[in-house]
Formats: sequence, C-alpha cells, structure tokens
Amino acid sequence: MIPEQETEKDKNVLLVDSSRCIGCFSCEVACKMEHDLPAGPLPIKVIQVGPLGEGEELVMSFQAATCLHCDRPACVLACPTGAMQKRADGIVFSDPELCIGCQTCAIACPFGVPQLNPTTGKIAKCDGCMVRVEQGLWPACALKCPTGALIFGTPTRVVQDVRQQEALRVVRGLKLDT
Repeated sequence: MIPEQETEKDKNVLLVDSSRCIGCFSCEVACKMEHDLPAGPLPIKVIQVGPLGEGEELVMSFQAATCLHCDRPACVLACPTGAMQKRADGIVFSDPELCIGCQTCAIACPFGVPQLNPTTGKIAKCDGCMVRVEQGLWPACALKCPTGALIFGTPTRVVQDVRQQEALRVVRGLKLDT
C-alpha cells in the first residue's frame, strides 16, 4: 500500500544540479560508508557523459543518479512480501527484515534502482538516509558533495537555495565584467 502524501512540509527532495557535478564520486563513497555496502550496489551512481567533441574541444560532464522515490513506485507494488515500502513523507525504502532477495522490485523498477547486496542477500537502494533525516541531518551523499551539486530540503527551500546560488553567480559575473 502506498500512503498519500501529507503536505510539502512533510516531504524533502534531493535536487541534482548536474552543471555542478565534477565526477569526484564523493556521493557514492559517502553512501556506501553510511550504509555499510560492499563492492557492487550503488544507491547513488555518478554517470560520466563523454568525452564528447564540442567544436575543437573535448568536453565531459557527470550526472549523479539515484532513486526518484516515485509517487506510485512500481517496486513497491511488485514486492511480494511488503518489504519495499513508501512512507508518508515520500521515501521509498526496503525493509531488510521482510526482504527475501527475490529482486522482483529490481525488475519492476523502470530505472533499475534496487540492487541485490551480495553480502546480505537483501535489496539495497537509496532510502533517503531516512535515519539521518529524522535526526535533522542531510543525507550522506548531499552532505559530502564538495560542489553543492546535491541540494536537499523541502521543495520550497531547495528552490530558494537554487535562486540564491543563481543570483550569486549573476552578481559575481557582473563584478567580473566591470
């Protein structure tokens, strides 16, 4: 069963600003350390795009990708044991006590997010660092991102932060031009 979303104040989002990602993989390492994950499963992945030719130059970019915590998650609907769950605040997570490692959720997810942890035989996926967030902390990936490519908070707060960053960028650009 998927609970209805309460209000915006109950929901947090993780915005990925790929224009700021430098491919340092700090988010991947922080997540693996936070969740004690072995080699293999990556709840957050940094994807390298390129190098691509742009005129006479080669350019490369990076994109951090993680669970979208869908409104109607196929993984939750497909899970035969109820291990894959969605909380009222929007976080989609796997309860290891109920997970049997059948990987039905991984097959159902159109984004390939749930992955089998070979050490535990259970599903590993981004849980939004719900324990950290309940303590008033940011998710490990966003906390350790050195460039601010991962922004965490309520939708209103995230939009305010992005606007502030853009305003600072514009002001700095104006100062350089004068």
